[in-house]
Amino acid sequence: EQYNSLRAEEAMYQKEQEKLSQVQVVVKVTPKQDKLPQVKGKSIWSRVKNKIFCGKVREICSEHVKHQTHPITEVRRYHRLASDEANHLDAYSEYRSVIGDGECFYRSFIFSYLEQVIDRQDTHEEQRLLDVVQRLSTQHANLRWNSEFSRSSRAFKDLIKKVMRWKKHGRRNSMESTSSNRKEKLLEFFSKYDTTLDIFIFLRLVVAIEICSHEEVYELLIPGLRGNYSLEDWCIRRVTPARRFTDHVMMVALATALEVPLRVERVRGGHDPDIYTVPGVLCPRVTLLYSGDHYGIIYPRAPPAENSSHQAS
Repeated sequence: EQYNSLRAEEAMYQKEQEKLSQVQVVVKVTPKQDKLPQVKGKSIWSRVKNKIFCGKVREICSEHVKHQTHPITEVRRYHRLASDEANHLDAYSEYRSVIGDGECFYRSFIFSYLEQVIDRQDTHEEQRLLDVVQRLSTQHANLRWNSEFSRSSRAFKDLIKKVMRWKKHGRRNSMESTSSNRKEKLLEFFSKYDTTLDIFIFLRLVVAIEICSHEEVYELLIPGLRGNYSLEDWCIRRVTPARRFTDHVMMVALATALEVPLRVERVRGGHDPDIYTVPGVLCPRVTLLYSGDHYGIIYPRAPPAENSSHQAS
């Protein structure tokens, strides 16, 4: 009975799950056969192997992150937005869609972030992220969870180190070709579940670690939590399983844990207040577009001065 409130809340996400099924992507989840990790008698995370098939053809989808961006005007046209409904999108120039397999928020978030990181000349952000992973490792140990954090965090660190190597190898080429080559490598990495599954496992665990390490903060953000179920129970049911819908609390937790500024625009109704900001710190900002059942990447327009500079060059 302690989960009655949670089950009632889950009904709100039924529409999301139905729409995901319409994408014609079937995910087969097979639990790990060896000993399952336990947290206070409950499983915090079972290692999963996702086999993805598109339609009736047994093949991996070629573009989990679309290689081509589209003008923001196509978003307005697709959603049939009236002029007064799209004013908030004037600040953006392009849109990049991602596959709708239930991991669209995490995929959009980390791709958008790294897309900006690879265009920086220094590696300060990569070093900062590696330090963040070390801090998260300590928090994970303090929670005494036997989870997939060790393996998935290693995969995430390997990705960050790949980005650093791409930048190092590209310095021999011209600036234009370097940026293009880096982008192609990033797109290639995010085109396969073999390379990205562990990244999504890690990001979901980051959310759970952040929430359960700061109970006093997140208990206030989750209605009906106290007296019904614990934060760990909530994370087990809501956060760590693959393809689970991502709500505002999870976005706050991920952006806060990784210290990455985040704004999510809505197709209709403008945007929420910035989910996470870093005052006085110049680091990449992730901007996503939420359509009611899906997240994609949007690109802010360059300031007028920057546009003039590009035209002159």
